[in-house]
Amino acid sequence: MNIPQLESDLRAKHAAAKTLLEATMRTCAEHVVTPAKDGQPEVKGRLMTAEEKGAIDALLGEAKAIKLRLDGHQSEANLNAELERLTAGMRPTPTDTGGRSARLSLGQQFVADAQYRDFIKAGGHRRQGSWTSPTVDLQATTLDTSSGSGGPLILPDNRPGIIELLNKRLVVADLLSPGTTESNLIAFMKEKTFTNAAAATAEGGVKQESTLVFEAATSAVRKLAHWIPVTEEMLEDFLQTASIVDARLRLGLDLVEEDELLNGSGVAPHLLGVMTLPGLSAAVARGADTNADAIFKQITAIASGVFVSPDGIVLNPVNWQTVQLTKNAAGNYLGSGPWAPAQPAALWGLPVAVTPSIVANTGLVGAFKASAQIFRKGGVRVESSNSHASFFVSNLVAIRAEERLALAVYREAAFGKVTGLN
Repeated sequence: MNIPQLESDLRAKHAAAKTLLEATMRTCAEHVVTPAKDGQPEVKGRLMTAEEKGAIDALLGEAKAIKLRLDGHQSEANLNAELERLTAGMRPTPTDTGGRSARLSLGQQFVADAQYRDFIKAGGHRRQGSWTSPTVDLQATTLDTSSGSGGPLILPDNRPGIIELLNKRLVVADLLSPGTTESNLIAFMKEKTFTNAAAATAEGGVKQESTLVFEAATSAVRKLAHWIPVTEEMLEDFLQTASIVDARLRLGLDLVEEDELLNGSGVAPHLLGVMTLPGLSAAVARGADTNADAIFKQITAIASGVFVSPDGIVLNPVNWQTVQLTKNAAGNYLGSGPWAPAQPAALWGLPVAVTPSIVANTGLVGAFKASAQIFRKGGVRVESSNSHASFFVSNLVAIRAEERLALAVYREAAFGKVTGLN
């Protein structure tokens, strides 16, 4: 809310209506109805026209609307002040979520930030000239306690038994091991080749030497960012701003992040995605197999050839649809079917990330957590400013969201494609 601005607007609208009324009355009084003639004095004065009355009524209506908004904001301010007085010195308590731990979305974190709210309430976004809001670092609402996760937002609520999380679409980043960094470059060693010479050996016999070759590799921290325009009035509505950050800004970053993790070319400013790595295991073609059978063959190939068990699958929605709609000869669904409760996407006991970011008819199988890691430099940063083009004179605001991350793949052969899916 911006009470000083509303009071200023009301005064300006009142003055404009008063000035227009006085000018119209003068015009009416000075209007010559009958000119002086044959010794008769001229006759002046007329009534206001409908157009003149309409113009004055319009200004009065705008003033009344501003007064209603002002009264509402003043009432809210009085209530807030009274609540602050009543709860002074008390520690905040978690919101009741029906037994589940309270978690804030990124948009809710943004509008809940004390510095951001004080900035908006003080009218900082309506000051003369360009401005930029305080930067708000947002943390992902994951359920681990690592840095960069939503750990501090997960409030303890110890209850008997297990409360399952609500179903959420699995994304590629969920399959990878999380990590944080303060640098702009991740340096690591990746496995190049492994020759296993282990064998039964007689007492005192010569032991065979296995070969394990590493090579140094680096992964640059890249930035993903975008912005959207909103009005100053939208910015003052904290709930609307939170929904914009969650529904558009965060969604946009999630989509481009997923595409970069899978398909990034490695040429700045892009990440080097898993699908473009040069050392993947040999692809498995579906041939006459079902999608599920072909995927299991790649799981087996990686487990027996690279000696690491895959822990995740990535599929295009088109190919996941084929899996979900599979029926037996009697026409019964092999899976849960359309009337059963929604189940997390999984095949052969492994989670499936279903995303349009992977090309249709090609799947990816891999040991994601054991062989790759995503490093984040800070959280998602959100800022707003009117310093863009003609935004200042148009009362528009740009809200920008960005994140910085790097992908390190320690064992490229732990990943393999499945081609020819239907």
